[in-house]
Amino acid sequence: MRKYVLRFLSLCIDYVWINAAVVLVDRLFPGVAETVLGQPMSWAARQVLSLILLCVLRFANASLGEWLLAYALAEQPAGQRQWANLLLGTLGFISGIWYLLRLTEPGDGTPFLLMVEHTPLKTAAVALYSALCSWCGVMLLRFQPKAKRYNALLFASALPVTVINVAFSRDALIASIIARAASQGRSLPVEKAEVYARGSVYYAIVLIAVMLVILYFCRERPGVSAGKPLEGSPDSRA
Repeated sequence: MRKYVLRFLSLCIDYVWINAAVVLVDRLFPGVAETVLGQPMSWAARQVLSLILLCVLRFANASLGEWLLAYALAEQPAGQRQWANLLLGTLGFISGIWYLLRLTEPGDGTPFLLMVEHTPLKTAAVALYSALCSWCGVMLLRFQPKAKRYNALLFASALPVTVINVAFSRDALIASIIARAASQGRSLPVEKAEVYARGSVYYAIVLIAVMLVILYFCRERPGVSAGKPLEGSPDSRA
């Protein structure tokens, strides 16, 4: 049962990052799709292209998802606790990708560490933070040593980032909440957006607490001595 769950999860991970890459390329180079298709790429066309690329990479045995879950799949003895690593690792990896996608959304004015305007400095800072999120997620999925420590630091960093956004960029935060709702076809009153902005700090505290509790149940690879393969790795069964 574990083998099939992990195979399906690796497939989902591959689809997420491939689809994100398609979206990023389409947003950064919109003229390519218009030249090939004669019109901007639709949501359905993105999904079809992502599925095609997924099949091609799978047939070429170039699966990022399988690499991320290789240790979990090969770990022996079977039945050891893995759900916490798989849950937080997958969420961390996808969160980093989601941040990058938001970075390329037109008109996104979400503040980040006193930066509101869409400048190269803000782009680099958000991209770096996104990469850290994905990297910490990868460490958990790979059961890497010190993964829990680095993820705890990352989770804790979310609170000061949120507090700084609310305390020093409140108007920009409220405007970004309203703009995001408008992009989704919803009309959000300013008063309600202010409530969301005030509650973001409390939401961050609760979310961080929940993630730290789950992180407590995460595991790391056992330490190894020189020349000794990791327990549960493919080499240990050779």
